[in-house]
Amino acid sequence: MIFEGVIAASGPTLSCQDSGSVALGVSGLRRFQPEPLGSRPPQPGWWVVKYHAEERIFLPDFDLAVIRELSDEFGLVILADDAVDPSDHIRHQYFFTSPAWDALTQWANRHPRLARKCAGYDPYLPGWHQRAIVAAGALAAWPQPLRPAGRGAAWL
Repeated sequence: MIFEGVIAASGPTLSCQDSGSVALGVSGLRRFQPEPLGSRPPQPGWWVVKYHAEERIFLPDFDLAVIRELSDEFGLVILADDAVDPSDHIRHQYFFTSPAWDALTQWANRHPRLARKCAGYDPYLPGWHQRAIVAAGALAAWPQPLRPAGRGAAWL
């Protein structure tokens, strides 16, 4: 399965070409048996969910190591069945520590007009565009690290 971050009508989104998509910022990873909605019940196992139980992307044959990798890469919280459901704020903060967030920040700064146009509707990750612009500005303003001039130079 190939996952990618995309900008959709609802803002930053995790997309899997074969299985669907889900808004980032309110999503997580959960192992469970979803409730049947039609004549064919969903399969038990790992799912990318919206909120706590809205199954979006089935993850067949994923083990915990791969789930942790997906969690780390896209900032998706891992949800335990009987644990506290993390708030949207916690989910947002976790996403903002991920490589996917870094990539979104870089994209927003390479394509400022397109990013600004896409930022108008962001119900699941409010303020992502402003945060990306601020993050990029802070990184650009940060001084380059001091480097020794050569052999025998001291760090100050």
